[in-house]
Amino acid sequence: MEDQIANKIKRLELENFTCFSKAAFDFSQGINVLIGENGTGKTHVLKVLYAANSPQSPHPSPTYLSDIFMAHPLSQLIRTNAKEADILVEFRNGKYHEIQLKNEIDHLSSGEANFHKIVSSGLFLPVMEMLSWFPGFSSLYNRREIAFDKTYFDLSDALGLPLLKNSALKEAREIISEIEEGLAIEVSKKEGRFYIHFKKTGGEHEATISATGINKIAQLIYLIMNGSLTKDTILFWDEPEANLNPKYITLVAKFLQTLANAGCQIFVASHDYLLVHELSLLSEYREEKELNGETVPDIKFFALYKGEDGSTHVEEGQSMSEIQNDAIGEEYAAHHSREEALWRKPYEKTSL
Repeated sequence: MEDQIANKIKRLELENFTCFSKAAFDFSQGINVLIGENGTGKTHVLKVLYAANSPQSPHPSPTYLSDIFMAHPLSQLIRTNAKEADILVEFRNGKYHEIQLKNEIDHLSSGEANFHKIVSSGLFLPVMEMLSWFPGFSSLYNRREIAFDKTYFDLSDALGLPLLKNSALKEAREIISEIEEGLAIEVSKKEGRFYIHFKKTGGEHEATISATGINKIAQLIYLIMNGSLTKDTILFWDEPEANLNPKYITLVAKFLQTLANAGCQIFVASHDYLLVHELSLLSEYREEKELNGETVPDIKFFALYKGEDGSTHVEEGQSMSEIQNDAIGEEYAAHHSREEALWRKPYEKTSL
């Protein structure tokens, strides 16, 4: 367990990077949840962490960072009116990556406080699923200019790996059993195409005609079965709730808990009230759940919000009850007020 923790991301510092003037994040070794309005930099945080933990680590190149953000030149990532941007990603084993961007000149450096090797790998799940796009995508990306950033190519590359076998596959199936049963599906790949088998109906459909939300969960299942997502993986998932019926949100929250308990460090950016607060309940009622035999991983919440200077500021908390700048909760409260006003209106007229 100590080795697993040592290879996780501990801290991120940003200065003059995109919408951030100066910000710092101290991460949990378990689940990290980022919330905030559109344009506050949630996806940027996921991407810069992923780039620092990319297959090219410990020396991510300027080209790789450009491809992750689709920023050519990289100077687009420097905050307006600033001359340079600084990024520092610190790992729990003392190793760190420092990325400096200066105008049109991109300079990247990597330093370390000791020589422990980072053995974990990053896996980025973008907003759109890849199962239905998979046939021919990697070849198209390599040969043509297309409007997809490199996270999609990396995901396609990971999905291209064959399944694990023997005891490794058995262990993977134990991890996915709960979510497979919850959705009543199985995912398979035949001749380079993905298929979803629906247990309740007995039918099987190619991913291209399956529901997008189902495909999002199915690709996660397959990534575990082929070893791309393991206990040593750092998972970055952008908007898990996109295209997913609320019925399955609690299932996703439970599965994130399962992955974190297995040793996987997780970073999630979300706009979904139900997902965020299901995870918050785990933290808020940790003692009660643990008394009932449930294992609750470390969880931390980060609210990103705009300050008076126009830059993004960061608020941290162990649960959503500690977060003051909750854009999701504020809008739900406003919705409740509008609904209550409409409900009271007929009675107010009657009283007159």
